[in-house]
Amino acid sequence: MGQVRVLSEADVRSLVTPLEAQTAVEQAFQDFANGVSRMAARVTVPIPDIVGNIRILPAVKVLPTPRPMPPTRGFLGVKVYTGYVGPVFKDMSKDRFTVLLYDMESGALLSIIAARWLGALRTGATAAVATKHMANPGATRLCVIGAGEQGETQALNLAALMKPARIVAADQSTAALDSFVARLREASLTIDVTTTDVEAAVRDSDVVCLSTTSRAPIVKTAWVRPGTHINAIGANVANRREVEVELLKSSRIVVEYREQALQEAGDLVVPIKAGEITADVIAAELGQVLTGAKPGRTSKDEITLFKSIGVAIEDVAVAAMAYDKAVHQRVGTVVEM
Repeated sequence: MGQVRVLSEADVRSLVTPLEAQTAVEQAFQDFANGVSRMAARVTVPIPDIVGNIRILPAVKVLPTPRPMPPTRGFLGVKVYTGYVGPVFKDMSKDRFTVLLYDMESGALLSIIAARWLGALRTGATAAVATKHMANPGATRLCVIGAGEQGETQALNLAALMKPARIVAADQSTAALDSFVARLREASLTIDVTTTDVEAAVRDSDVVCLSTTSRAPIVKTAWVRPGTHINAIGANVANRREVEVELLKSSRIVVEYREQALQEAGDLVVPIKAGEITADVIAAELGQVLTGAKPGRTSKDEITLFKSIGVAIEDVAVAAMAYDKAVHQRVGTVVEM
């Protein structure tokens, strides 16, 4: 099989910055919209006799190739991760995310990449790309609802993109908020970070990032000002929700990948099943907005909402960037397979 480069969580953190991840993701969605790169919706397989599953996200990331030759340069990639539920698994390691990266031309395995941080980073990067193309120009007030790892990468990516005047964070847990602020300071984020309650944070923000595990809407429509952009990333399974149905009805909604969103995005799946909205509430896929096929915003006062669930092309695009940089910088452990 040849040499395989193994990248640890620390390696990935050292290799790819938020702005670099945004560049990789933006190009990947443009290529997907143009039919150059490919991906499939997430495959979930339950684990027998255990409350858990293994999930797989495959994608093909094509690199530029001189025409008229067919594209042969690029990467095949698959993200694999496991999840368990219940007290018996409470002490289990959280490092259960891996990306396998293959050479597109030969099919050879190139790299095994630890992907917990990579997954959080690419989610924040994708939200930043959506914000770039959907928020009103000059948006400077950012709030993050949910102070976990996903909230952290939302803040880091949006801070790199927007240069906001301040970041306001809200979470049910005071300890989580304290940790969130400390982690952003450790990341040398010089922007002022303050904490408050959800309503106050939403009412006073131009860009709202939701990254919670809530099973019921936590943002009320009345709190959202005209022209606000919302990145709703937390309800990434069919039984979670973060926004009210009325907010969906009054917003321009963009998703990463329509097929997968209609399977997994709880904010959409639950009200569609209840007959409160239809799938037509989705205005566009992100790639269509990036290529100009459809607008991300149609007026200054329009509320825009990016409903993210995380898709394969994001993982493979950022993994490919990490691998390329690792090769040039000689980072990681090379093993013979």
